[in-house]
Amino acid sequence: MQAPLGVLTDLRNFLNGLSGSPSTSKNRTEVDSSEVVKTATNLLKNFPAAREAVLFYFCQVIDDSIKLHLSQSQIQNDNPAAKKRLVEKEAAVALIHEALSSLIKWNPKGWAPIISTWSLRLLGQMSSYHSPHLQHGHANRGLNDTLQVWLDCRATRMLIDLTTQSLEDLNQSETGACINALLETSVEHSPHFDWVVAHIGGCFPHTVVTRILACGLQDFILYGTESGNISPKLNSVVGILAHLSFSHATNIQKAVLDLFLTSCTDMSEQHTAVVPYLLQLSSLSQDLLDIIVEQGVKAINQDTIPCFTQQAAIWTSKYFSGREALINLMVQQVVRCRQGGLAIVNVLLQYGARHQPTFPREVASEFLEMLLNEAAQLVQASGRVMPSDVPFLQSLQPHVSNLCQMLLTHDTWQQGGVLRLLTLMALLQGPAVSIHVVTLLLQKKDPVKIVLLIRCYLKSVQGLHSQVVETSVHEALTFQGRNLENTLLNILQLVKLEQLGEPGAEVRCKFQSALNANLDFFPGLFFQDGQIPHLAVRLLNSIRLPEVIHPRLIAKLSYSSVPHFFTVLSMRGEGNKKEAQKILATLSSYPNGQALILRLLMQGVFSEEWKSLFGAETQPPKHPKGTSSSTSLLMQNRNFCSSVTLPQRHSSVFHAGIIGNGIRNRHLANTNPEDTNNCNVEEVRSHINLLLDTLSQCCSFNPGGMTQLSLLLVEIVSPDVMFNGLIWPDEEFTKVTVERDLHIRRFVQDNVVVWDLLNLLAHNRPALCYCSVILRAILATLLSHWANCQERQAKDSRDALDMTCKLIELMATGQLLPPPLSYLSEIIGHISPHEVHVLLKDVWAFMRDNIPTPALFGANERPSSSLWRDLSDYKMDPRYTERLRLIMLANIASVGHLYPRFLAPDQD
Repeated sequence: MQAPLGVLTDLRNFLNGLSGSPSTSKNRTEVDSSEVVKTATNLLKNFPAAREAVLFYFCQVIDDSIKLHLSQSQIQNDNPAAKKRLVEKEAAVALIHEALSSLIKWNPKGWAPIISTWSLRLLGQMSSYHSPHLQHGHANRGLNDTLQVWLDCRATRMLIDLTTQSLEDLNQSETGACINALLETSVEHSPHFDWVVAHIGGCFPHTVVTRILACGLQDFILYGTESGNISPKLNSVVGILAHLSFSHATNIQKAVLDLFLTSCTDMSEQHTAVVPYLLQLSSLSQDLLDIIVEQGVKAINQDTIPCFTQQAAIWTSKYFSGREALINLMVQQVVRCRQGGLAIVNVLLQYGARHQPTFPREVASEFLEMLLNEAAQLVQASGRVMPSDVPFLQSLQPHVSNLCQMLLTHDTWQQGGVLRLLTLMALLQGPAVSIHVVTLLLQKKDPVKIVLLIRCYLKSVQGLHSQVVETSVHEALTFQGRNLENTLLNILQLVKLEQLGEPGAEVRCKFQSALNANLDFFPGLFFQDGQIPHLAVRLLNSIRLPEVIHPRLIAKLSYSSVPHFFTVLSMRGEGNKKEAQKILATLSSYPNGQALILRLLMQGVFSEEWKSLFGAETQPPKHPKGTSSSTSLLMQNRNFCSSVTLPQRHSSVFHAGIIGNGIRNRHLANTNPEDTNNCNVEEVRSHINLLLDTLSQCCSFNPGGMTQLSLLLVEIVSPDVMFNGLIWPDEEFTKVTVERDLHIRRFVQDNVVVWDLLNLLAHNRPALCYCSVILRAILATLLSHWANCQERQAKDSRDALDMTCKLIELMATGQLLPPPLSYLSEIIGHISPHEVHVLLKDVWAFMRDNIPTPALFGANERPSSSLWRDLSDYKMDPRYTERLRLIMLANIASVGHLYPRFLAPDQD
């Protein structure tokens, strides 16, 4: 503490410095010196009564420095005198900064509030006073530019530094005076003071935000009871926080959440006013609204709800005109909220569920209902409504998948609320939302629930979005794995509901039509894993395919469905097999589909991959394991030539090699240990029956279907394109076709399904006529066999006898042989091989003389689709029956009982 005499001396020197000495006639500028500043600093520290005068003097020095700086920066002249005065003023400002800063460090609690308040008020005055000069030539100068200009000035930068030093040296609880000064100055000098708020808030965001909220709360408690009266300080709080929210939103969020949670600690006036206070702030700023709503939702939990429930009575009686006014205000705020929409919906659905206590359930359900009604009014308002007009619904757009997941709840109230939300979003934001919703729902697993939800949703949006189903199905069919499987299962259920045609459940957006528009995706579905191929087939069978389909698409579907048919045959269960059969029959109904389906089926039946399903013997590998596939003939001859030369023998004998693989290993040819697809007899019979039924259905759409099938069979079985006609040549001609005939017989022996196919053709007369080449080949080989058979009785050659019986019965079924030749299979087991050979020669002769042409078949009097050949005109010509009569007479003991049936006079 300075002595009184020293203080008096400093006061006299300070006053002389302010007024100037008359004897020396110095002007004011010349008096301003470092000595006067030092003297003023001593008075400020030791003589409280001179504080106002000293600070006023400092204001004058700072004002002069600012004027000189702005003038110099605008005029940009090189006047040495002006530069000198500016340097002198900035030197004085530096002394002031040093002096005041030392006072703050010396006693922060005493001097920091005083100096910071003085600095802020002076900054406000200088900002407002010099604003016109600052904007000269820069009409639209932004906040960042303004901040940069002021910080370039030494005087204003000194004031900012003093304020930040004061806030830095004080504790959190001691900054109230500084923040109050900031708020009051902001109220008085806004918007010119915004740059100060921006800079200080950026330096101490947490401190500034927390204290500003607290000061605003105190002011709200004073003025909040007066309805409609908003204090200027509250507006300043909103302005500062809104400005800081751009760069320090995290600090504001934390401060707001802490304020919410702190308000739940007791029922004091300061705490009960928090929620109304924050509602007031949110109504004044969109930026604060987003933050306050988001943090308010976070603050709602099982611990805070009881306290908020108790405070609600105080809110409605003291700060609002009633409960309805409070809820209306909150609804209006939520509708305007641009973020946090999903969290709001989650909280409302959570506490509005049926299992919640009565009070939160009623409040949440009422609030959600009012929120949906308010949003619906905005969406359905007259004129064009943009998504930005309803920020709450727009904030939910990125969370459509979450909302769809909420639909899977068992609470019907929650489902209804979410469905209304999704409907409003679709109406506001266009068909993209409705398509997204339907696409997401199709991926869910619960078909019963999902189907009902989709139909309910489509009823709401189909009036505006007519193509939503078609586009959704298009996107859904591009999924993979489990999502695709769920999608197909859900679509299948939807199609079934559409086909039922339930009254009162009309949905104009049809999934059947959508599937027809997206048929291009189905060929690829047949090659997916799991249940996807089976579901795709069931879908195609469930819908009514278009009457006209592009040939290219028919080809794709055919090439996909036929392999699927054979794959299903190798599985257990009849359901999928019938579905696979049905789609093949459907595709065959198209003009260009039948021929392709039949060809693919026939190729698949005899392919290496699938023929074992129909009882065919698979071929062993040409080079069994353990043997070399190639032998060096040169090395064999070298070994041969090095052997001992016998006397009187030529040694120039060379080995010609082995033809093929050498002597055939019969045992190896009849076994195939690597074959893993062999089926038992019952399964093979089942597969063949299903194949025959499928072929019959595929051929039923075109009268020439069986003819195509017979020609395909000939093409596959016969290796030669020559001599495949209907004409049966002389028996001697079989010497020309012996190789082909043997190939055909081996093929038929290896593929037992050929007999079933021939039998199918025989029942669909006259299709068997086109298979004459196969019948001729088998009969020719049988003639050769029986002619050279050494057995005493034909029944001892069981395989040949069975094949002979099959052939005769087949030709009889196809009406190629008349009686009694058609009955030969009944007696050939009782006669000798030579006699069988003689009878078969008569059969050949009959076929040679009576060419099996389709022209011989006519309409049948019986109700049958096949044609009929009248064989009553073929009398028993002795050329074909005489040897039969003699053979039966020779074997009268064994076949005598059949004689009347075979050779009775005048028998038809």
